[in-house]
Formats: sequence, structure tokens, C-alpha cells
Amino acid sequence: MRYRRRLFPMAVSLVVLATFAAGGIGAPALARTPSAGGSAPSFGRPTISGIAGNGFEQDIRLDTHGRIYTSVPGSLSSTISNIWRSLDDGKTFKYIPASSPLTGKLVGTCPIGGGDTELATDSADHLYFNDLTLVPSFTTARSDDHGKSFAGTNCASVPDTLVDRQWYATDGDPTAGGDIYLTYDNVGQDPSLCRDQNGDPLVANNELVLSRSPVAGAAGATAGIQFGPSNKISKPCDEGIMGNVEVSPTTHHIFVVHDDADLDRIMMARCRKVPFTVDPSGLQCVDLRVRALEGFMTGGNFPAMAIDGAGNLYAVWEQAPLSADGKIGNSSLFFSSSTDEGTTWRKPVKIPTGNLTNNVMAWPAAGSNGRVDIAWYGTPAAVNTTTGGPQGCTNGGPDSVDGRWSLFMNQTLNGTAPDPTFTSPILASEHFIHRGSIQTIMGGQCGDRTLGDFLQVCAGLNGEANISYSDSNNREESSAPHGMYVRQIGGTSLYANETVSGDTPPTNFAGDPTGDARYEADTTVNPYTPNMDIRSSRISEPDATHYRITMKVSDLTSLAPDPASGDTDTGLVWLTQWLVPSATDPNGGKNFFVYMESKAGQAPTCWTGENGAQLQGGGVSLTYPGTTDITSSCSYTGSAPGTITITVPKSAVAEPGAINNRLYSVTTSSMTVPVTAQCDPSCTGFPSGSEFNLIDVVRAYDYVP
Repeated sequence: MRYRRRLFPMAVSLVVLATFAAGGIGAPALARTPSAGGSAPSFGRPTISGIAGNGFEQDIRLDTHGRIYTSVPGSLSSTISNIWRSLDDGKTFKYIPASSPLTGKLVGTCPIGGGDTELATDSADHLYFNDLTLVPSFTTARSDDHGKSFAGTNCASVPDTLVDRQWYATDGDPTAGGDIYLTYDNVGQDPSLCRDQNGDPLVANNELVLSRSPVAGAAGATAGIQFGPSNKISKPCDEGIMGNVEVSPTTHHIFVVHDDADLDRIMMARCRKVPFTVDPSGLQCVDLRVRALEGFMTGGNFPAMAIDGAGNLYAVWEQAPLSADGKIGNSSLFFSSSTDEGTTWRKPVKIPTGNLTNNVMAWPAAGSNGRVDIAWYGTPAAVNTTTGGPQGCTNGGPDSVDGRWSLFMNQTLNGTAPDPTFTSPILASEHFIHRGSIQTIMGGQCGDRTLGDFLQVCAGLNGEANISYSDSNNREESSAPHGMYVRQIGGTSLYANETVSGDTPPTNFAGDPTGDARYEADTTVNPYTPNMDIRSSRISEPDATHYRITMKVSDLTSLAPDPASGDTDTGLVWLTQWLVPSATDPNGGKNFFVYMESKAGQAPTCWTGENGAQLQGGGVSLTYPGTTDITSSCSYTGSAPGTITITVPKSAVAEPGAINNRLYSVTTSSMTVPVTAQCDPSCTGFPSGSEFNLIDVVRAYDYVP
């Protein structure tokens, strides 16, 4: 007998795992593993995109001019969400100007939110933002000036209440005749409609819906701010959780990939726009089956999809064997394509992942006909149904794994073939980014949820892969992973007529343009601040027992805050941080830093320490509280340009079990703080440190002795 799974909202992190009976169909065919043709993609240095905030399930969007936006919720359910922006092809990121000082909360948005976030851009480069609160609804807002301000905010943007996990897709310019589509789940369906095999009510099953904006009779000014009545796609009790929504470039039909409540079917909703007089939602939809998974289950976490330039569909999902006693095996990735808009699907193939035993959170991006990139987290470690791994998850699945997880990507150039070829897995993150288990729906949401529920990859202007992800290897592993970004710099493009290129990943030194140090907050881009403008960063070793960090700044003739900057905070900080993954640290590694600080122009002090985290609106934000005074080995030149030199004993920033002697993702930045950044030596717990305003950032580099 099969018992229905009770599936609760992802945002509140609850799933009750029921027992499933095993089916009798074998696994899909195994894909061949040679290169997909061309040269395999290569990547630049992973960049800390979330110097402040945190990296919990960071998403990513690019506009038509290459501006990159990422966003995260403050936590599982907080009042603050953040949006970052890069104007230099992903080399550096800062909060968008429409962010509040210190916290980064979006100016003018609702006091609620922070459960999930979603972004979209359109053909006219508007930026759309969606923030989740289960009750009453989604907060929506649109920026018409690339994140400097928001044209409007709506705290109840859809008629439905008790909603979860939202995704966006745009078609043209929704403010001028186009549309933006919002898919989400209605949760907590009527118990009279949702009962299990024993007749007991299922109080929180999901229903997949799709909504459209602008609504009937509304002007383009409401686009992305107010959404109309939703079209109910799935049966009220038959939805698991949906993946992304995409619009076909050839037919303009709208597609949503999802799984069912039993996590044993992959489905694809196909919708088309109709007049509101035909249907109040302005949509008509059918739900099509991609694959039934008898004897297997999905849910690690979302199925995801992509559509190439020829209109071909691609579905990617995680799949694990399910035993008769409800034990979940190792998770693999599967891929299927459709050339007729989801009516029929190729027999799924198992995506080659080399020696990786567990693979989760796969996300595809497509380009020209047949070209697809797929990014995911993977580990060689296996499930543990005996002790259940670090979290005691004896049902198995990725939640029971005690492994070192890394970010990988592979590519196919013939994705619509019956037997597509893929590159071998490509390490995109340089090193592992998480130690322990990962929380998934298939594992009963029992594991470590530090990384959230997904990562994302999207194609850049030249068809290069842009990936947003998390790195939790730091002292605050349980609550504050870094938001990370990495970009493809070589290899085959997703676009047949484009070439991917990038400079050599920097080592030991990185320069930075002058004139880009600005306080950007409260919807204002303020004047240039020369004494916060970092021109370059370098690490060297003056001897075998010390590191020397050198920061060149445009003007250090004064260390006083500049009133013309618009920033009222009086503490100025010049900081260099780096990541040290460890094979033995239970948190996966350390995030060390050094900095020089001046309070209101006074004589500076210098400090070293590890990252901390500060409570923020129900969530957390990364901080950098110095705990060891190293002023005696620090100096600066009061000149224009000026140089800050900090020498730190290696013993003060040593990490037992470091995977090598390299310092990863070295990132130099300037920031302001209200009072002071440092802590006394007792500042080692949570919360700790001071919130700050980020003024300037230098691109990431690795230090290699």
C-alpha cells in the first residue's frame, strides 16, 4: 500500500516522510561520458558576492546589458531580503542603491518577507523582485532604474493566501505590452479535498498555480507589482514543489516543471496566454508527464528546466532508489528533452558525474539548439542509513551524507539527441564549499540546510555560464554562508556563434579601477570618496612565519569620514579577507581577515580575526569583528595615493587540516561602521560584530606561495 507524503512549505522547513512501496521499473539508460564536443568550459576565481548578508539559496539574473543581480532571503523567514548588483561582469558586487544603510533591506518594501526571494529582468532591463511571506502573500516590486529605486511595492500581490516558493519569467517588456509570469504553490489545501489512503486529512498539501501580470485592464505601470487570479494547474493535493518557469522564444508558451506529492513523477505544465474574457487568469494550461519514477523518488530539491533558442525543452531532476522499507539511496542526476513542447519526451539519461556518489540541486541553462549547461552540488560520499550521518537522518538520501560538497558543471552540445553526450564534471568552485549533509525533500528535510534549497546558473551575453551558489566553510557555518559567484572564462559557449573569453584568474595581486568608491544607499549613488577608494591588493610573505597584506588607496592624506559622501557613520575600515577550506574542521574551514580602522579620523588600529554574524530582522548577516590587535605590525602612508601595510603572523590565521597552503578568494574592501568593527577577545560567539556599509571592493584573487 502506498501512503501519501505530507508535503509542507519549503519556507517553513517541514516535511513528514511516509513509507513508500517499491516499484518494479529499472533506472533510465546511462548517458555516454565523452566530451560534448568543442572545449570544456573553464572558470575564473570564485567571487564573494555576499560580503554582507548571507548566501542562503542565492539566485541570479542578467539583463541585456550584462548587469548581474543576485538576491537572498535573510533566513528561513525574516523581515529582510537582499539584492546585490555587479556592473563589472561579476568581478565585484555591492547592494543595489535601493537598499537601506547597514542592513541592506530594500527601501520602501514591506515590513514582512524574507522567506524566499526571486528576481527577473525583461527586454527593457527592468528589474523585478519578489519576496515571500507565507501569509498573507508575496511582496512584489519593480525597479525601472537598475536597482537605484523601486517604482512600486505591493504587500499582497496575488489573490491567493498561504503561498510558497515563487519563480518568475518575463516575455518582452511587461510595462509595454509584454508579460511577466509568476508560478508558486498554494499550500494548506481544504482537508475535505486532501485525504490519505486511510481517510485522514492532509492539512498542508500543495497546488501548483500560475499567475500573469499586468492584470486585465491594468496599465503597464502595474507590471510585476500586481498579479491576477491564478490558473490552477495541478489537482489540489497532487503537487510536490515546482521548479522554475520559462517562456518559449518561438511560441511564447509558458512552461513550469514540477514533481507530484508522492515525489515519484516529473511533470511539465504547458500554458498559453488567452484573453481574460476566455479565462479570468488570462491563461490556459495542461499538465504533461515527463517521467514516472517507479521504485525511485525525486526531491533533491527542485526539478529544473531550460528552453533553448529553437524552443526545445530540457528537464533535469535528482533521483534516488527507494527500498521497500522506505530507505533512500544515493542521488543521481537525470536529463530528458522534448522537441514538441512537452507532448513527448526522450527516454531520460543519467548525467555522468564521475566519482560523485550524491548529487543535488541541479540547475540547467540553455542557449542555441541542443546546447545546455547543468550546474549542481556533488560529493563522493555515500548515504548512511545506519547512524544517519551528522544529523541522524536514518531514512538515507543526501540528508544522511557526511561529505565534502563542491560546485560542478557539465555541458552538452547535442541535448536533443536520443543519447546526448556530456563533458565530464568540471569543478567550478576551486574547492569544496560545504562539509556534512545537505537538506533535501527526498531526505525528509532532515539534513543541514545551510546552503538553502537551490543554486542557479544562467547564460551571459556571450553564452558563458554564470553561477550563484553558497560557501559555508566558516565559523558561522550553521547560519551564515557566503553568497558566491563564479563565471565561465573559457571553453565552448552556449551560443553557437559566440566565443567565451576572460582574463587569466588573478594570483597574489588584483587591481581595481579608481573612482568607484561610493556610498550607495537609500536610493542614492553618492559622491566619490577618495580615502575609501582601493586601487589594488597584494599578499606576500616577508618571511616563513608571516603574511604581508598591502592595500593601495587613492588618498590617505586624511582618515576622516567625508561629509559629502552622504554616509553618517564615522568608522572607516580597509579590510582584506580570504577563505581556507579544511579537511578536519567540522565547519569546513575558516574565513580569516585583517583590517585597518580609523574612528572619526583618529590614529588607526589594526586587527585580525574570523568572520562573525549579526542578527538582522529575524535572519543573519556576515560581519568581520577583529579579535586580535596587530597595530604594532601595521602602518600606512599619509599620501595620495597611500599604502596600508599589515603584517600578520601565520599562527594568528592558521587553520589545522587546511587542504593546501593556498588562500582562496582573497577579497579586499572598504566599509564604514557606526562605532567600531572590532571586539574584545570574548567576542567569539553568536551574534557578534558590527553591520557595515560596503564602499569599494577589489576583485577576488588567490594567494599561492
